[in-house]
Amino acid sequence: MLASRNIDDLRADVAANCRTMLARCAGQGLDVLVTQTVRDEEYQQKCCRDGYASTPVPSFHSVKAGLAFDVCKNVEGHEYDDADFFARVGAVGKELGFSWGGDWKAFPDRPHFQWDAHGAYTGAMVRAGRYPPPMPVYEEETMTQQQFNAMMENYLCGLADREPSAWSAQARAWAEENGILTGDETGRKQYKSFLTREQLVVILQRLQRHDK
Repeated sequence: MLASRNIDDLRADVAANCRTMLARCAGQGLDVLVTQTVRDEEYQQKCCRDGYASTPVPSFHSVKAGLAFDVCKNVEGHEYDDADFFARVGAVGKELGFSWGGDWKAFPDRPHFQWDAHGAYTGAMVRAGRYPPPMPVYEEETMTQQQFNAMMENYLCGLADREPSAWSAQARAWAEENGILTGDETGRKQYKSFLTREQLVVILQRLQRHDK
């Protein structure tokens, strides 16, 4: 009887994304433990008898396929009783491209994840030796400094163009009448923009002059 929990027993592409999933879960404070990767027919039959599997022959979990793994919460005594934990882990797994057993209607299996090419391959197909293509290795999108700078510039320009709130009308009128706020070279007062230290010292100087 074989029931492995070794990630290396998974197909290489699935193993790589499994490890990425564990790392991303850890980054979100989710302590995930892999409890099973591949199994043989004898163990599958035991799972079927115990009510943990719906068919007596393994498919995605099979040794030849190596396309599925099961997890639990790595807290003794609470491995499977936290529905929110599995929902959050399920969301991470699906983001990477895995199908999550928690979405299944007929036989929901929250600890289970498999690569089936987004539902294109069934258990029957895998048992017949028809396996899905390599799973794309998940890579987070990165933003260059130039892209970030452009995004921030657009955001700041948007703030500068926003109209001020009505509740500040009286204070704004006083500040403008007394030369405390004069606006930029185009006349924009930029009331919704952030205040830089450079702008702050100018305002403080104007206030000091106004009080004299």
